[in-house]
Amino acid sequence: MNSNKKNSFLYYRTKGNGPLVVMLHGLLMDGNAWLSNGFVDALSQSFCVAYPDMLGHGMSDKPVEAIQYEQERQASNINQLINSLGYSQAHIIGYSSGAWLAAGLVKYYPNSLSSLVIGGWDVENGLPEGPNGKLDFDTFFAYAKFTAPELTDGIKPDTESAVRAYFNAISSYDGYYDSAQLTQINIPKLYWAGLEDVYYRKLYSWSNANKNTFISVAGDHVSAILKPEPAIISKICEFVTQAEVR
Repeated sequence: MNSNKKNSFLYYRTKGNGPLVVMLHGLLMDGNAWLSNGFVDALSQSFCVAYPDMLGHGMSDKPVEAIQYEQERQASNINQLINSLGYSQAHIIGYSSGAWLAAGLVKYYPNSLSSLVIGGWDVENGLPEGPNGKLDFDTFFAYAKFTAPELTDGIKPDTESAVRAYFNAISSYDGYYDSAQLTQINIPKLYWAGLEDVYYRKLYSWSNANKNTFISVAGDHVSAILKPEPAIISKICEFVTQAEVR
């Protein structure tokens, strides 16, 4: 099943047939990041892979109202996508802000998950600290312009407000509650991060303390997802395949 469609607020693409995998990208990216980095082609050999543009990104709607970006509402959007594709459950793979949204699915729609892969996110604390406390959007965006211009070049003044609203929703992350939900849900779980990622140390420590599988890969927060090592793609494919047959 290969398709490009708009469902409610979200534009999404699908490739392959079989059990459903939904891939949730990070801020300043779009669903095609999962195609460009090789994950979609690898997973679609055995699965139907859906890779939507997150709200405020790509070809999806770009509302500026903060309420549209709240975790519960966005989790509802993904749950509706799962159902509209004719499935009751999906393997969820989320990276960065996509991992934040994956945690929302665990909280609000736990019965919709077959397995969970979280990458590049501090599940206990959310966004890292900035120079003046919790990281704010202006500092984040200025840093991204300097370090990853390939991601910010597509963000124009008329769409920046939508991305800002999404960022502000993430900044209200309740890591204390959400991380507890992640430990309690009884599904296969895998965590991963680049060795140079600002989230690496805390995600590794939390995952290890809770006896979860964790994979360390080369790269920082951006390069680990845009140019992933072939090994991490293979390991995640193997994990999802094993989760499906468990």
